[in-house]
Amino acid sequence: MFRSCTLVIALALPAAALQAQTAPAPAQKPNPPMKMQAAPGAKAAPGEPAAADAQPRRSPFDEMDTNHDGFVSREEFIAYQKKRFDEFDTNHDGKIDAKEIASSPPLMERNLKTAERMVKQWDTNGDGIVTAEEFKADAEDRFKKQDKTGSGKIARPAQPPMPMKGQMTPNGPTPPPVQPQPQPTKP
Repeated sequence: MFRSCTLVIALALPAAALQAQTAPAPAQKPNPPMKMQAAPGAKAAPGEPAAADAQPRRSPFDEMDTNHDGFVSREEFIAYQKKRFDEFDTNHDGKIDAKEIASSPPLMERNLKTAERMVKQWDTNGDGIVTAEEFKADAEDRFKKQDKTGSGKIARPAQPPMPMKGQMTPNGPTPPPVQPQPQPTKP
């Protein structure tokens, strides 16, 4: 599913870019800052609404299906991809590069959520700040988990062997190569 989604997005992005280049660009206001949802169980910042006030995030399919008929038409799909392109095009020049994508609101939101999870993991006293002592304590715990023998050293992980034909792999059995079979000849 992930591969097919990636393929669809990879194919749709150039189409949206082409459409954006051929159509005159309307004057746009800069994107407003995005409201961040607090992580489940997290306290809201002073002056911010509580997480209970936040609306649940809609799936990408629901965002594309603007007429709510249970299907995404070509027009709805292209409009959604144009919206995504516009979110990436932070300087509104009709072109995007890696720096613009990295600094776009969708990726910044994802990075912020990752950072919030990291702080929650390392912040042992729950004050929302990770001290050097807390970070070091977490590093010590991670080291102990990886030091299987208790020797004070972590050995290099062994490379997993390549599966043999027909052997089980995480994705199922490796299929044997297809060999052409000789066909019987008629006398």
